[in-house]
Amino acid sequence: AVVSTQSTGSNLSQLRILNASILPIHYTAKFYRTLLADPEYSRLAMWNEKYVGMVCSKLDPQTKVLYLMTFGCLVMYRRRKVGTTLLKYVLDIAARDGCEVVQLHVHGSNDDAVRFYEKFGFVVKENIEGYYKYLKPTNALLLEKVLVGSHDEVIGKD
Repeated sequence: AVVSTQSTGSNLSQLRILNASILPIHYTAKFYRTLLADPEYSRLAMWNEKYVGMVCSKLDPQTKVLYLMTFGCLVMYRRRKVGTTLLKYVLDIAARDGCEVVQLHVHGSNDDAVRFYEKFGFVVKENIEGYYKYLKPTNALLLEKVLVGSHDEVIGKD
């Protein structure tokens, strides 16, 4: 079973390890400090008391856009609803807080991620060439989900 827990100072090292293990980008100490300033928008997923996934997001109160900065799950825990649990948490909190849009960038070659997000109503909004300096290909896809109406529309399809 998947358990979601808030990011705190005590488990921040686990979040760093997950980000480094799953994502091809290095995140600075400043990135992690900003997460602790507003920890409700970040979650760690646990499976049998082991940290196996994470989501880190931030809300722009002016635009009402929730941006997913990092999101991922260790390979051996995929297809076990870890990502689904984390994404549903973020979508629920976004709806609760009056967000109008949820956005994220996905590496241009990550077809599995695009398919995952599409199951939850995200669409590819833009292909941005040169987004990543140190990855090949360098393009990123901007994915977006518009949140409208009732809470039921936010749940997603399993």
